Amino acid sequence: MAKIQPRSFKGTRDFTPREMIPREALIDSIKSVFRLYGFSPLETPALEMLEVLSGKYGDEGEKLLYKLDYKNDKPRDRVALRYDLTVPLARVVASNPDWPMPFKRYQVQPVWRADKPQPHQGRFREFYQCDVDTIGAPEGIADAEIIALTVQMIRGLGFDEGDRTAVVQLNHRKLLEGLCTFAGLKKEQLSGFTRILDKLDKIGRDAVFKELGDLGVTDNHLEALGEVLAIDNTNVETLQALRERLAGIETAQEGIDSLFAILDYLSHLDVPVEAVNINPNLARGLDYYTGAVFETTLPRQPHIGSLTGGGRYDELIALYSGRDLPAVGTTIGLDRIFAAMEQLGMVDTGVGSVTRALIAAYSKEEIPAALNVLKAFRAAGLPSELFPTAGKLKKPFSYADKQGIPFVAVIGPDEAADPQNLKVSLKQLAKSEQAVVTVAEAIATMLDE
Repeated sequence: MAKIQPRSFKGTRDFTPREMIPREALIDSIKSVFRLYGFSPLETPALEMLEVLSGKYGDEGEKLLYKLDYKNDKPRDRVALRYDLTVPLARVVASNPDWPMPFKRYQVQPVWRADKPQPHQGRFREFYQCDVDTIGAPEGIADAEIIALTVQMIRGLGFDEGDRTAVVQLNHRKLLEGLCTFAGLKKEQLSGFTRILDKLDKIGRDAVFKELGDLGVTDNHLEALGEVLAIDNTNVETLQALRERLAGIETAQEGIDSLFAILDYLSHLDVPVEAVNINPNLARGLDYYTGAVFETTLPRQPHIGSLTGGGRYDELIALYSGRDLPAVGTTIGLDRIFAAMEQLGMVDTGVGSVTRALIAAYSKEEIPAALNVLKAFRAAGLPSELFPTAGKLKKPFSYADKQGIPFVAVIGPDEAADPQNLKVSLKQLAKSEQAVVTVAEAIATMLDE
């Protein structure tokens, strides 16, 4: 049999235990905040019907769908890997019209995009998303809760000081519609306008204005638009300035009113003022957004990109059921966050095992006693394992050191002499001392650390 070359698809990756241990801790931390705000878990299949996914992400997103080619000649039955978790959620809700509303769910699963990988930014073709959404609640409090949840979650991970301070950028699609009108464009050009504006932080003002010019924005309109986008004050002052500059544009005024209301709710939820920034540049390119849009960024680490992103999408679910259900949610970019934490020294990848205690038998005669100790450690809730060979204690100590296992419990003839009162020679590898203690004392010591 020919040897198979071990290789992976570009844009995907394996996660070793040294990476999975902090990743699972990260996911557990995120889920705990989701549950604190009353959201329940949901899972959906990796495969979705292509017709369910098509036309929901705009022209750019449509190009990134992984369409699967298998033995199926019926176009209606073609499938694709899910692009995000929002459209599958809309399908599920549309399929269950009897569910009480509002419906609040979180979902942590992988998604796939046929995109150019950028590992340094945490951008892969297969990656995990952590979504949290509220279906059936009108704009206002539900939007503020999603933003408050995001701030609490992201700050709880350590993005709250110095160069790693995270800020939620906040805008509104109606304000963007108003800016489109202000730029002299027609309503049907909104999609192209927002898609170009969304590139501002990536390619810069000059490149964006060139593309806007190609779209039909005149030099005079570009100058006026540049002045509006340059407004940078406190959130309230920014909205007041926008209200004045966009006077007479009804959609813009509606968006500004909504943003004022969300800021008021956030203040009642004790969200720090500096944690949210009104940003009229923020567009978010997906076409299904209808209201507030938001992203979390690290202003002092612009190369990292957004850590979270979401908004209100009141019309998406009606596409599947005809039922008018408002919705708002956000996506937590797990891989982007983890990449950022690695770059900023916030992740410990030095531990290769979840084991807290490694038990080593001095000889085969002590293995029965060692198994009893193993049973006692596990009963106390301590992740433990028995080194598979007896004798030559250098091997288990070396193994524990390489795996980052903090404790080694050695059982020799003296420790196993009294089966009713087993003892261990316990060593914490980070310290030099080693002491013979009872099993109960060993458990107490390890639980205290």
